Amino acid sequence: MGLSLTNLLLGKHYTGIEHFSIKNEEMTALLSIEKSKDELVIKQAAVVAYTDTFPEDWDKSYPVSLVITTNQVIQKEIALADPSDEKIIHKAFPNLQHDEFFYEIWRLKSRSIVAVSRKSYVNGLVADYQKQGVSIISVSLGIVSIAAMAGFSEERTLATNSHVVTLGEETAIAPKQDELSNTYSINGLEIQSSHLLAFAGILRLLISTPFTSGTIQDYNRVVYDDYNQKTFFSKGFKVIIGVLLVLLLANFFIFNHYYKKEQEISESLELSKSSLETITKAKDRIRIKEQKVKNVVELASSKSSQIINEITRIIPASILLTELAYHPLDKKIKVDEPIMTQESTIEISGTTVDNASLTNWIEKLGKLKWVGQTVITHFGKNELNETVFSLKLTLKK
Repeated sequence: MGLSLTNLLLGKHYTGIEHFSIKNEEMTALLSIEKSKDELVIKQAAVVAYTDTFPEDWDKSYPVSLVITTNQVIQKEIALADPSDEKIIHKAFPNLQHDEFFYEIWRLKSRSIVAVSRKSYVNGLVADYQKQGVSIISVSLGIVSIAAMAGFSEERTLATNSHVVTLGEETAIAPKQDELSNTYSINGLEIQSSHLLAFAGILRLLISTPFTSGTIQDYNRVVYDDYNQKTFFSKGFKVIIGVLLVLLLANFFIFNHYYKKEQEISESLELSKSSLETITKAKDRIRIKEQKVKNVVELASSKSSQIINEITRIIPASILLTELAYHPLDKKIKVDEPIMTQESTIEISGTTVDNASLTNWIEKLGKLKWVGQTVITHFGKNELNETVFSLKLTLKK
């Protein structure tokens, strides 16, 4: 599509949403931006608890960029900036099931920040927004979306709702320790820290340069094209209807006394009605096929997905997982030797800043109906004074 057509389809108004969690409560930071000539103007900004009803005073027709930073998104920083996504994701999450997770990578000078989230969670969250009439055309995972702002910020340290990002030669991220709100100047636009990631999501829509990579980009191309097609049909249909009305009115006032012209107009109207019926039937067929595909995807969920879903669902916000291995390797893989795994076993590693929450979480894991035994295999402190732990779950057979 040409630039002018893209502007026509997207319009001049954009909404950014950061969907995040604080103390196990899901929140949304909403930001509405208007593109006026060569500048951006903030029209609305709010932070509200997430419900299944979009705020009534917000226009749902604007294209939306969604940034997800809940505890369903796992982030990891690794000392590798290879051009290959596969090498980076393998180093960060060696046992990741690629067909079950979306991932997004922000490459720095010598390191990379990787964010992953389960596809079922992302698809479900997007579907929830779509049910509310919200048009999601871009999704980003975790803190990596702030890469779009790195070249525009005059500040070297940026605080979001969950992390503090230090930009520069050695860009670094760290969990946010306080709830203080700051205001930043981004290319002359004053942005509250609570809306930084929502604004970064909007920048991704306005700037064609890709700042990150990963399978989430493939997903974004699908939802973006779907939005463009629906918008093109909607606006094009309105234009066609408008043109038809003008022609009908002109024919009515100018050629009303010609009987033959009246017949031609009637035939034209019948043809339009037939076309609308054909389009309606086609949309019905598409909806039926979409439902069939959705049913197949839901039936394809494996037992391992259900188990991991149960684990991630009850993770407190104070715990950051660094590894979750389902049926981990029993020993290193060697040539000409069979690959041995620990059946009915899950190994979990991570860090926490709240030992009480860790203890409660471990107790909850032990009470899950499919867990036979829970063993703490490692417990200590790292150089950041965070508690580092490792668990082994033995599953019931």
